[in-house]
Amino acid sequence: MTIARTNSTRRMLLTGLIAAVPVLLTSCSSNTKKSAKAANASAARASDPGGDAFVMIIRHGEKPDGSHPGLDENGAQDGKSLTERGWARAKALPKLFEPPVAGLRRPARIFAATDQGPLAGAHRMRQTVTPLAAGLGLTVDTTYAESQETALAGAALAGAQPVLICWEHSRIPRIVEALGASGSGAPTAWPDRFDLVWVFARTGGGAWTFQEVHQHLLDGDA
Repeated sequence: MTIARTNSTRRMLLTGLIAAVPVLLTSCSSNTKKSAKAANASAARASDPGGDAFVMIIRHGEKPDGSHPGLDENGAQDGKSLTERGWARAKALPKLFEPPVAGLRRPARIFAATDQGPLAGAHRMRQTVTPLAAGLGLTVDTTYAESQETALAGAALAGAQPVLICWEHSRIPRIVEALGASGSGAPTAWPDRFDLVWVFARTGGGAWTFQEVHQHLLDGDA
């Protein structure tokens, strides 16, 4: 009788432990997912030293379509380069800053997505701002690739202001988020246009303000 009761008690304890294992595993998995989610949310925001900041963001110039091929610096067809109109926009871009039109400031630094190495994107971002950088006596910083918007935003905030960034339009909202400027009133997506400048300004580490400036550089610009 005693042995039977002991075996029965052991079976009940084992059954209870086995039943509890999925609950414990689910709880651990849930906590792990929450921790990972929190870490990712934190990583999406750039390290911010605070203080004054003035960040201007543009999309690259016009890209190839069925009727307009991309052309590299030597005029050879290249799907990763600007079209003829895109090159015209790049060459006209200095007019926005000599002197700066209303709402803009002469950039102290210029960033474009890298087009070299394993994370290389298209050449259009670098090509768009190269004439402007040459006119201002600056070097285009191509340290960061598309997908590295958080690091890019951190670099933009850490150095001399104002800053101009030329990027792929679908990823520009990620730069805005990384800057901490999502609450500034900026649109959540870049419109299907090449003739805009998004301007984000902050004084003394306070709240960001947003302004959209139209380029008006080429015939047909809105």
